[in-house]
Amino acid sequence: MATSAIETAKQENGSRVFLESVIEDGKEPSAKEMLKVYDGFNLQWKINYRKQVDAVKEYIGTEKGYEYSRDKGIMPYIERIAKEDCGVAVKDRWNPMDIVMVKKDHKRIVEGTIRELTNIGGMTKDANLVLLNAYMREVLEDKILIGISLKAIKPSKPQATMELANMKGDKSARINITPIDGSVKCTLTLGRKKPYLFDTGELGFDLKTESGAEIHGQSRNFQYSKARNVVQTDLTPKGKDAGAKLGKVSSVALDEFLVKQRLQRPPSASRHPNIPEVGRWNDTHKKYWINLYNELKDSSFKIDFGEVAAYENNQKVADTFEGVLDYAIENEISDRSSAGRFSSKLIALEWAKVWSELSSKGKMEEWCRVLYYGAKKEFSSKNGPFLKIF
Repeated sequence: MATSAIETAKQENGSRVFLESVIEDGKEPSAKEMLKVYDGFNLQWKINYRKQVDAVKEYIGTEKGYEYSRDKGIMPYIERIAKEDCGVAVKDRWNPMDIVMVKKDHKRIVEGTIRELTNIGGMTKDANLVLLNAYMREVLEDKILIGISLKAIKPSKPQATMELANMKGDKSARINITPIDGSVKCTLTLGRKKPYLFDTGELGFDLKTESGAEIHGQSRNFQYSKARNVVQTDLTPKGKDAGAKLGKVSSVALDEFLVKQRLQRPPSASRHPNIPEVGRWNDTHKKYWINLYNELKDSSFKIDFGEVAAYENNQKVADTFEGVLDYAIENEISDRSSAGRFSSKLIALEWAKVWSELSSKGKMEEWCRVLYYGAKKEFSSKNGPFLKIF
């Protein structure tokens, strides 16, 4: 949906202006008004904003009289209290709301109540956060304070979907999520589709909900132009909701679960002891990855590695993992994305090991629920409530 924080801000402010005009004034803003806040506004975005408005109105009905906030007003006010008094280090891990609607005649009451609840003497920051979330659930249910998370809406989708998230104070309501057998892939084909690049840079997998809906997941570096970057796990529904990302799985959710299993999340490529800077590889580094591949290849947990081979000019130049590794090392600077995709693929192997070990512990269904609710930001009672539009 967006390519940078600046672009995201423009798009979300476009949503804010469009929502306010339609809900409060009963008319769409002019193109001139929209271009003042989002210079990329066009027909496609107008259609997208219409879908967002229809979904919000599905929730609030004929209600109006709201103030619409993003960069100023009640949204940054709540964010500041969550950070300073409730221990929220990363806002989106707590609550991914992009804009906030608050009833104008209740704004001061809401702000005062939030301030009072999070400023009780002797309370821990965690306790303050629980109180803040409980209050935000109440006012969201009463349609007084509405934090809205905006996800991309597939152009072919006739209308946006609306759902409430984190409206319970515990994790009692959980649907079953299971991995689709044989779907875990860590393709090790290099240069077949494009010279010097792994055909994919991720560990891919597919999940299925108890209702039969399918979700595709991938763990990879989402900015291949960086030679050594963080690998994140992202989930996207398939079928009718294809393209509407659930989001990136919270590292807090991952760490909380993996620590209990005496496992740990793979480090970023820049901090991995066996991924050196470009051009500084040695035999110890290489031996580590060869041993890991052999361990995974011989594991009882099925991982699809595709064709383990390297190609150059449509000619196969390696057909063993060691050969592919050597070729990747030799050509890390042959393409602006080659080093980033290569290091991403290596961390994907580490993630494959995590999947294998969780499988041996019989924890796959629990793991899939962690991924699903971690992406939805609904993995803990410390997650804040919001209205999700996608």
